[in-house]
Amino acid sequence: MKAAENGELSFQTAAGPISMRLSSDIRSAEPSWREIQETVVCTSGQTFDWALAWSEHVLLPEGRKPLVAVGYGQSGQVEFLLPFETKTVAGLTVLTWLSQDHTNYLFGLFRPDFANLLTKPDVSRVLNEVGRWVDASVAALEAQPFSWGDTANPFALLSHQAAPNSGYAVELGDYDALYHSRFKKRARQGLLRKERRLREAGALKYGWAKSAAEKRDVLEAFFTQKASQFAAMGVTDVFTPAARAFYTKLALLPEESPSRLHLGFVALDDEILATFSGTVTHGRMNILLSSLAETPFQRQSPGAQLLRYEIEDACRAGLAYFDLGVGAARHKSEWSTVTYSLFDNFVPLKPQGLALSVPYAVKGMIKRSIKSSPRLWALAQKVRRSFGRGAVERAS
Repeated sequence: MKAAENGELSFQTAAGPISMRLSSDIRSAEPSWREIQETVVCTSGQTFDWALAWSEHVLLPEGRKPLVAVGYGQSGQVEFLLPFETKTVAGLTVLTWLSQDHTNYLFGLFRPDFANLLTKPDVSRVLNEVGRWVDASVAALEAQPFSWGDTANPFALLSHQAAPNSGYAVELGDYDALYHSRFKKRARQGLLRKERRLREAGALKYGWAKSAAEKRDVLEAFFTQKASQFAAMGVTDVFTPAARAFYTKLALLPEESPSRLHLGFVALDDEILATFSGTVTHGRMNILLSSLAETPFQRQSPGAQLLRYEIEDACRAGLAYFDLGVGAARHKSEWSTVTYSLFDNFVPLKPQGLALSVPYAVKGMIKRSIKSSPRLWALAQKVRRSFGRGAVERAS
């Protein structure tokens, strides 16, 4: 393998010779990125517009840069693209997937035939070269599916462990058949009864934000509702001003962009009661954001009503999947027909990287153990809510 000079190197893999280019300039990778995202099944988290918005609104204000690794085959075709970023933990540089804390599923883009031929030494070589380029001590690559579409994830060849959470999706088709298969008659009648009460209380509206003004209104409702929920739970609000700017940018992208954020809501007399928002990429609706207003109308399950509306809408639109995202929840167990097992890579790239890779691995195992135990998970939520109430009381 030739050493990287100016971000370019070449090496032999089991899938053939590869030329890899490393760059912190997102725009320089745009042609290759758009080419491969069109042909390889992915989510919005692996698309160019998403990466550009994240880099401009989150990384740049923090003085950080992305890192994109693009691999070209002998014919010049893009064979893979890996979107990364770095952060500093305990004085060490950590390599992560781009927007790792705000993306459900994280993985690189690989052409299927190429990915299937790669070996563990090939993937390790790529990762170590990327790590050397940014002087990373450890790679902490989380929430990865073992495959996506018809493409195997080569990072599963490396040392890995089960992620704390799984992903949940609904395979779409005939809506009526799906709805009847997931909900018994009594449950369906209960939802209809609650919806009728909402309609009796005022003008009920389900919809998707259309105008720029309406999009900003729905996003503001979401941010407000989520902040209240986080405070009650004793959890730090992850929707910082930078993150809010990022999601606003996604919502205002052109209609044809696979990164565009579709903002779904249910409102009563113009008061937004709940939101479910996501992106549509390769025939899949990926839910990224959801919130619920604190009102007496919570008893009528506005979130469940909205989700039912959106899944029906997705069926009518001919989408293949409605992805409910990562992490267990009641509405996911009610609707999901597909569960995705996920894994994490915690790979030391330097000897000192062990100081972080081991704690990362242990923390992940503990989180998975807690979330896999209904008793421990209920206790953890109770403790968290208790701290949240204390924080609210001290602030009042």
